[in-house]
This record gives sequence, structure tokens and C-alpha cells, in this order.
Amino acid sequence: MSRARQPPLVTGISPNEGISWTKVTIRGENLGTGPTDLIGLTICGHNCLLTAEWMSASKIVCRVGQAKNDKGDIIVTTKSGGRGTSTVSFKLLKPEKIGILDQSAVWVDEMNYYDMRTDRNKGIPPLSLRPANPLGIEIDKGRFPQKDLEMLFPGMSADFTSENFSAAWYLIENHSTTSFDQLKMAVVHLKKQANKKSEGSLAYVKGGLSTFFEAQDALSGRRERSTVSLGIPLIVLPKIKTCDMTFR
Repeated sequence: MSRARQPPLVTGISPNEGISWTKVTIRGENLGTGPTDLIGLTICGHNCLLTAEWMSASKIVCRVGQAKNDKGDIIVTTKSGGRGTSTVSFKLLKPEKIGILDQSAVWVDEMNYYDMRTDRNKGIPPLSLRPANPLGIEIDKGRFPQKDLEMLFPGMSADFTSENFSAAWYLIENHSTTSFDQLKMAVVHLKKQANKKSEGSLAYVKGGLSTFFEAQDALSGRRERSTVSLGIPLIVLPKIKTCDMTFR
């Protein structure tokens, strides 16, 4: 009678902290005999088996999911060894709040809208949604009654996130005493911010390429395995790839 294998033991994780969807490398002992032997993987109580990639009996790579706990163990479960234990833990960090002008890889709920004119907030703190001072110069408010401005600009808004934004209303409300030289400085500031946004967009796209290629490789591998299992000869696969590239 064969002796049962020892349960998995996680002795290390790198990095040991991060936000949701951080890619981590798990190291330990008896982490399974192969990909099919791995039947469970949780980090901070969240099931990460879907993103897990078994590398060896001492190494597994995966991504941390939307865990509920701020800190928790890394538990590996295998068919051969059962439920394991962990001598290390992972700390889940809270991501920074995403403003409406910030780039994001996830969808931001547009129902959390902030109206600068009436100071109505439906869920997210105002400062997390908009820059405090978009022009970069001193703000001087309250010199003109709000009702007068509404009559002067009917149907418009001083909120630059609104479709009916009026630049004249915004300047009168916030910079009525600002000198022309200061306004020219504000224009220079806005141009610098626009250039930073352009550079940031390019860097953001480059930063996401590795994740895209990882997903592409995984899908290609799964498609090839599915094609072979259906009895299609391997010689046909290169032709299928050529067709895919031609019609993309």
C-alpha cells in the first residue's frame, strides 16, 4: 500500500502585499504533482484557482482576487495531499480611489456624480472625483450671487465635468479678480497637464501589454489543445493560425 503524500505547505509568497489582481509567486513544499492535482488555492479567503498556474511541486503563480480580508493565509489544496497550511501571509492593500479624470483598467460607476455648483454628492467624496484647482492658480469665489450667474448663463454649468460646461461662468465664479498675466500662467499649466496626460496614456498602454500577451498565450494554448482533442491533424494548426492573422 502506497504511503499518502504530505499536505501542501506554503513557506513564501512574493510580493507579500498588494492590491487585488496583483500577480504573486507562491513557494513551498508538496504543492502538487501537476496542474490536474491542484484543486484549491485561496489567498485571504478568496479562491484564486482560476488564475493559478502550476509550475512545480514548490512553485505556483497566480493573481490575488477581490478578497474580503485585509490579511490572510495562502492555502493550497491538492488531490494527493489534501488541504495544506501556510507559514506566511499576504496583506491586501486598498487601491487608491479613481477620479473621473484618472485612467483605470476597470469601469468606474458614473452614478457617483458630483455637482460642483450645488455641492451634491451621491457617494464618493468630492475631492476624489475632481482636481481641487485645475488651473493651478488661486481661487477667489463668492463675489457674484449664484442666481445671477444662472440667469446670465441659462442651461449652462460651471462644472467642467458637465456636458453644458461654460468656461466663462467658471472664470467669473472662481477667478473674477485674477489678473490677465495669471490667466496666461494658467494656460501654460493646462498645456503641461495635457502633455502629461498624453505621456501617461502611452505608458498606461505599454504597462498593460504584458497582461494582454499572457492572456493571448493562454487562449492560444487552450485553443490548440481543444483542436487536437477534436482529431484535427497538427499539420493543420499552422494554417489555422495564418488564417487568423490574415482576417484580424
